[in-house]
Amino acid sequence: MDRRNVLKWLGVGAVGGVLPARAQGDYPSRPITIMVGSTPGSATDLAARLAAEVLRDAFGQSVVVENKAGAGGVICMQAVAARAPDGYTLQLGGLGHNVIPAVTRADMPLDVSTSLMPIAQAAEFLNVLLVGQDHPANTLQEFIDYQKKADKVLLYGSNGVGSSSHLTSELFGQRTGLKVQHVPYKAASDALVGVSQGDLDLLFMNLPPSLPMIQSGRLKPLAVTSAYRARQLPQVPTMQEQGMEDFEVTSWLGLYGPAGIPEPIVRKLAAALLKGFDTPDYESKFISAGFERRLRDTADFTAWNRSERDRWGEVAEKGGLQKLN
Repeated sequence: MDRRNVLKWLGVGAVGGVLPARAQGDYPSRPITIMVGSTPGSATDLAARLAAEVLRDAFGQSVVVENKAGAGGVICMQAVAARAPDGYTLQLGGLGHNVIPAVTRADMPLDVSTSLMPIAQAAEFLNVLLVGQDHPANTLQEFIDYQKKADKVLLYGSNGVGSSSHLTSELFGQRTGLKVQHVPYKAASDALVGVSQGDLDLLFMNLPPSLPMIQSGRLKPLAVTSAYRARQLPQVPTMQEQGMEDFEVTSWLGLYGPAGIPEPIVRKLAAALLKGFDTPDYESKFISAGFERRLRDTADFTAWNRSERDRWGEVAEKGGLQKLN
């Protein structure tokens, strides 16, 4: 544990026994901020706004979503980790921010596993393989055949170096033997425009921000990366259904906070989030936004984070993606 976290823990220990009723029992007594390490309209941002609704309804307090994009979510995590562990500054993060940078970046300025604490998981979503609407391919195999015949480097986009979009695309290149080149964008929305305009040959992107452009006809989905078809795109087959066995990538999102939040506050936050999302109303909102509801309590979510760090660390190492700058 670094010095900052030691001081935070000491601070909590100094007051926790003296003011448990005032500092913890009255929580929350003022507005809560949920920080997001990506731009408005991203999957993480959309989920954060749903989480803010749930907590606002549960606590009767204002819950503000603050976008703090940059460095693949690292800037946001640093900001959250530096705040007091009192439950008033939280992070909506997940695979793309809280796991992948830690296993792919050589210059990580914080230890995510000790600086932040998982509180509860809320959602899961898949990536979708996208091409421009005018692309001649209509299936995964047609795309692969077309690209091999063209005998040129495949340009793929992502919403940042080390993102799930980036790693999924690299895995695709490894599995198909296609020559690929990464074109990172600052935001998912920019990458989506890039593939729709023909600047990119292919884009693996999270389903939530992709849905509007798919539904408007600007993008053509060729496959989804989960083991199951997306209920929002039931006509689009999975990668596995199209012959690419064991190609399964799903992203997930949940609530985090600075390490050291008192257990009563963690329990209160987790209970409010899980209860709120476990309703038909919010399940409907999740589905409409492109998510699947996947709930995990604090213990399960903490264990899940550990297992995902192990899994993606191995993927990054085998793919030569460790450690990126």
